[in-house]
Amino acid sequence: MKVKEMEVEQRPREKALRYGLESLSDLELVALILQSGNKNRSVFEIASDVLKESEGLSKLMSMHANTLMQIQGIREVKALQLLASVELSKRVIRSKVYHASIMRPEDVIEWFEFEYGSLPQECFIALYLDTKSKLISHRVLFKGTLNESVVHPREVFKEAFLQNANSVLIAHNHPSGDCTPSKADFEVTYKMVHVAMTMGVNLIDHIIVGQNQYYSFKEHKYLD
Repeated sequence: MKVKEMEVEQRPREKALRYGLESLSDLELVALILQSGNKNRSVFEIASDVLKESEGLSKLMSMHANTLMQIQGIREVKALQLLASVELSKRVIRSKVYHASIMRPEDVIEWFEFEYGSLPQECFIALYLDTKSKLISHRVLFKGTLNESVVHPREVFKEAFLQNANSVLIAHNHPSGDCTPSKADFEVTYKMVHVAMTMGVNLIDHIIVGQNQYYSFKEHKYLD
């Protein structure tokens, strides 16, 4: 069904204005972002294909514009509209973290899961905090398989001094989705703890993140 054939109050735009965006189904929300179809396909048909290709939106954040453009009815503009909505969501969540005190994994895990949990390769991230546990900055320091030769404490704590940070929180993702620590994860963590103590910087935690799950070395008493 085309949008113009629908009852006015049931059209995604009008429905969102009257009842709020949360009242829209996934299909309606994607259709609202896409705005229109073309002469061959309605916006709902295109939106339905987006949901199929992204497996119910779960893979949308890691999709490339070229992949979306394989869907009939999506060209550069519509692909960028969809990806811009994902990027905006990332920035909203990240901004929330920058304006809050970070005291426990729950304070950052939503951001980590959303931004890094679905990446196809491992990324090692360091967060630098001030004396009030507010985030000064974050850096993606390494990409690739985590091991001691790649993840060197020198790079982590050099940045801590440059940022005049009081404490550091480190994290990395497991693309497999399984957050169980590997032998290399433990080795890297123990090395980071030792160097942090030597250099007088507080290592808050090391978090492993996947999709909808995480592992905290602090919660499992490995940083005590």
